[in-house]
Amino acid sequence: MSNVALRKRISIFLNRTYLYPAPDPLPCGRSFWIATGLVATAFLLFSGFFIYYLTGMHDVYLTHAEDLGIMDQAIWNTVHGQWLRQTICNAINDTNCSGLAGISRFALHVEPILFLVALFYLIVPNPKTLLVLQTLVVASGAFPAFWLARLRLRNEWAGAVIALLYLLYPAQQRATVFDFHAVTFTAALLLFTLYFMYTRRTVWLFVFAILSMACKEEIAGLVVMFGLWSIIFQRRWRSGSLLVLLAFAWTGMSLLVLHLFSPLGHSLLTSRYTYLGSNPFKIALTLLAHPGNTLRNFVLQRDHLLYLRGLLVPAGFLPLLAPWILLLALPTLALNLLSNDPQVYSGLFHYSAEIVPVLIFATIEAIVLAIWLLQLLSFVWQRRVRRLALARLPLAMLPRSWNFQFARLAHVSLLILLLGYVLVSVIRFDYLRDNIMPFSPRFQWPQTNAHLALADRFIAMIPPTASVSAQSNLVPHISERRSIYLFPYADDEADYIFLDVTSNTIYPFFGSPDYIREVKAVILGGHYGVVAAEDGYLLLKRGLPPTTISPYSLTQAASNLDRRFLLPELPASFCSFTQPLVQKVDNPVQVTFSSATTGAPVADLIGFRVDALNPFSVAGGGMTVTTYWRVIAPTEIPLQPIAFVTDRHNQEHLVSFDFPGTYWCQTNAWKPGMVVKLQSRSFGLRQYFSVPTGLVHLSIALVPLTQSFGTIMAVQQRLPLHIVQSSGKISATQGSNGLNLGSLMLVP
Repeated sequence: MSNVALRKRISIFLNRTYLYPAPDPLPCGRSFWIATGLVATAFLLFSGFFIYYLTGMHDVYLTHAEDLGIMDQAIWNTVHGQWLRQTICNAINDTNCSGLAGISRFALHVEPILFLVALFYLIVPNPKTLLVLQTLVVASGAFPAFWLARLRLRNEWAGAVIALLYLLYPAQQRATVFDFHAVTFTAALLLFTLYFMYTRRTVWLFVFAILSMACKEEIAGLVVMFGLWSIIFQRRWRSGSLLVLLAFAWTGMSLLVLHLFSPLGHSLLTSRYTYLGSNPFKIALTLLAHPGNTLRNFVLQRDHLLYLRGLLVPAGFLPLLAPWILLLALPTLALNLLSNDPQVYSGLFHYSAEIVPVLIFATIEAIVLAIWLLQLLSFVWQRRVRRLALARLPLAMLPRSWNFQFARLAHVSLLILLLGYVLVSVIRFDYLRDNIMPFSPRFQWPQTNAHLALADRFIAMIPPTASVSAQSNLVPHISERRSIYLFPYADDEADYIFLDVTSNTIYPFFGSPDYIREVKAVILGGHYGVVAAEDGYLLLKRGLPPTTISPYSLTQAASNLDRRFLLPELPASFCSFTQPLVQKVDNPVQVTFSSATTGAPVADLIGFRVDALNPFSVAGGGMTVTTYWRVIAPTEIPLQPIAFVTDRHNQEHLVSFDFPGTYWCQTNAWKPGMVVKLQSRSFGLRQYFSVPTGLVHLSIALVPLTQSFGTIMAVQQRLPLHIVQSSGKISATQGSNGLNLGSLMLVP
């Protein structure tokens, strides 16, 4: 091929890809200002709701060490002279720990925007400051979404709908509600970047590109894609090339910062990808050498498909019609899909925040494409009709203005149809799949209670200069100190240990057995004594007289038994969480459970409550089971409830044996006449993929506490039961010594 022919082909290709010339301005008339007012109102409503909701979540101890505690400590330390130093880390299943002295945040991520955030700590040093600031920044993304959609769709009202789509988008909301992360800012900052890129306002483009990259090192990859897109589709060679060069320079700077601050010479989190290769070059070679494996393992695998589906469903899959826009998110999608950490591609956290602006832009462009196709079809149809004019068809004799009006009506109708479609899609997703918006059936306002109020009293006992190892949900309330650790890290070195054994949050432990073993090992280890123990809270101090083993314990020697089954001698007030404050119980019944050996009655189940949505989502649902017991006689050995479901094939599936009270307030220590409440930790069915969707029956049974996991479902180990009194909501499971509490419809 000659050079002339090659240049001609390149010229033709470039002309065909020149799809985004400088936009024609739109007048700012009355409808513009009304639409702007609506967007501003949506901004205020979003901000007000999420500020109230998130600060309420913090007040009721529903925020976490990772990452609100980390960020609060790092920024507090910055204000106090130690730049972004953190000591909070996951010592069990992550690689972000590097000694009790802690590390700089720069050993994990490059987020210089946190220095700007630290300025607010000079005024109000509080974790709530981060939640308020994050909400306001994210909400501001409604304005560039409005401006961009208005220009592309040439309609103010369409722009307002797209702004609302952004505010309702689940991936953005999940990032907003999950504590605080600098990268969550990019949901708005990248939308500003896209808007200024499209409108060719170069100075502001670079300002917001830099602000976006300052939120996390990986954002530079998106900015590279933005620059290439601008070169190809806008023919902006100079600014696009400078944007690409800036992003590469930022990446080089980030790698240098990570090398200087990390004890390993690179980010402590790169272990999430080392199974593919020890460096980016080897990772690329692995992926290119095995494209089939890459597609099968990282795209077509079930969890990954669910993640991609969760990103696209809220926009009704319309972004798929604009693949030239979706490619802008490829760097982040690759990072998420290739990670060996399931949380990254679960879709439940902050890892998709920077993808949301691309999805919004792709939705806009998909609507533009649909309208363009309609106009093309309308043009072809009109030409065909005109060609039939000789046949004197009545339609062909219509005035041209009528044809224009018909085309305009079709344009507006399609626009309304598509905008209504995406709004219905996102609202339906928010309603069925999430529990974030108030109109979702699973939504609950944060509510305090006497147990949560008690935590403040325990916190007041901890000196502000003491080092503390604390449970995840407790950490953000005591994180403004130089040394704060996520339990079990430093549980042999910290001055104090602060725990809540009743909490649903036992991260970084995957399950209660390991958590309980560790807590009891610390209590009985001889290095810590009890400062206070009440209603499930434990405050331990190093150097106090150690706790002994209770006479009710199955053994007095730790070496003879799994530590879970050792019972420390704690004050009676510690078990108050198993004692209901009022005698009124939910769903009153009377079901007598008897000893499997003597047949003598042991306890009556006098009430129960199942907190679960019906239908119940296997992918994202959570439930708790609460049971109320009246003690008839002490048991010979400790017992525990188990919860299981029976599917339509009459197969039983264990779903929980995690009732904390049975490990700390054992049934063999119960006194006759007592009323005891045993509540499970919240559990889901996501890990039980063997449970088929459809109708299932939720049941409970009583089994020995020491029953091994392998035989915990053995029917012969369950205590016999007899229904004495029932309201008709329960039934005995034939031949299985199980008590059916009700039915659930499982959905994906």
